[in-house]
Amino acid sequence: MYYALSRLSKLDVKWADLFDANTHTFFARHHNPYYELIVIADGTVHLQTNETRTTLQTGESLLMMPWESHSGWNPHERQGQFFWVQFSCEPGLNEFVLDRASELSIVHAERTELRTTEILHEDLLVVPRQFRSLQRFKLLGLFEELVETMKQPNGYFRFHATLLLGEILRLMASGFLEQSHLDTAFPASYLTFRKLVNHLNNFYESDISKETLERVLERKYEYLCQVFKKYAGTNIHNYIHQLKTQHAKHLLRNTAKSVKEIAEEVGYPDPFYFSRMFKKIAGVAPQQYRNTGQ
Repeated sequence: MYYALSRLSKLDVKWADLFDANTHTFFARHHNPYYELIVIADGTVHLQTNETRTTLQTGESLLMMPWESHSGWNPHERQGQFFWVQFSCEPGLNEFVLDRASELSIVHAERTELRTTEILHEDLLVVPRQFRSLQRFKLLGLFEELVETMKQPNGYFRFHATLLLGEILRLMASGFLEQSHLDTAFPASYLTFRKLVNHLNNFYESDISKETLERVLERKYEYLCQVFKKYAGTNIHNYIHQLKTQHAKHLLRNTAKSVKEIAEEVGYPDPFYFSRMFKKIAGVAPQQYRNTGQ
């Protein structure tokens, strides 16, 4: 079983500790309203979740959902120790069906690379429910630091704990990719797309000509158009107009500059053309946008 975690999820560590599974409390039923991740620190731990019995060895991890019932089993054998952390996650983790290959787009363009796009949760990390990391010593080291941070809180300890949990989940997700032999190399077209977007973001106020883009990106303009459309879902000219409109909105809200001055600043020599493009994208004329904002 696998879970999908957005890279933009808000993580909040609640509690973390190292637990000796030989205590009698381990065999009682436990429930909590948070996600819980455990990693075996040493020895063997026999853990039951709902009606499923599992035997975990050193370095193995198990991710449990909120309110999932869990307890120890096989009390006649000596148990080991395990690290555990309870945390909240918004948006939550969703079960991920691994055979949906088309949705396992580990390598893809995140639309938030475009300045004009709202925050999305497309970029997913796949975290196995049960996993044995090849970097278990690094994983255990991170968990040990997390437990110490939560036991002796000082300064920005919650922020520090969140960073440690994020690194733990990243290590597990990356380990899953490596062990699954998935292709995680980014295609050359995507690297070209990133260079193109970076150039447009920085120079959209100037006259970005076909010749300039070909010279800077060292690619034919037709190819650049195809790559941008593929990853951005729109064309280069539309994106440039969106960038200019985005900047103009800021100036209309926060300065007393005239519409003509703003048009020139964002790269429109003709204020009438600027007003027409602004209304096409924003839905209202520049002056009406300013008046509404005030």
